[in-house]
Amino acid sequence: MGVGVRAAKTIDASKVERVDKEIKKLTGGGADIAMEVIGNPRTIEQAFECVRIGGRLCVVGYTHEAISIVAGKIMFKEIEVVGSLGCRPVDYVPLIRMVEQGKIDIKRQVTHRFPLEEINTAFDVMKEGMSLRSIVIP
Repeated sequence: MGVGVRAAKTIDASKVERVDKEIKKLTGGGADIAMEVIGNPRTIEQAFECVRIGGRLCVVGYTHEAISIVAGKIMFKEIEVVGSLGCRPVDYVPLIRMVEQGKIDIKRQVTHRFPLEEINTAFDVMKEGMSLRSIVIP
């Protein structure tokens, strides 16, 4: 996202019955591309359900857990499912420069801070999908 770009609409998943139905209403059929970036099996499955016919699901978030997606939907809806490691090593320097220049506000990304003694709690919060980004402070 560029500087100053804001979402046109947002959906609080805790306040709707089904996220995919809300996305399909807002977009007239589903998202062209859905990206899941936290690695929660439930949100990967939800992102898949939000994609339009001929759309793409991009999984960036890591999980070692299995996910449940109906293979027939991939075929009949002609959905492309791809994985991404996110950032290539050559992209780090330009990203760090953008942070230094104030174009990316890292502080807004941090939603939780934990002392080292509470590292297990930090992992639990992450696994539950309760944080955007957590920091463990020694």
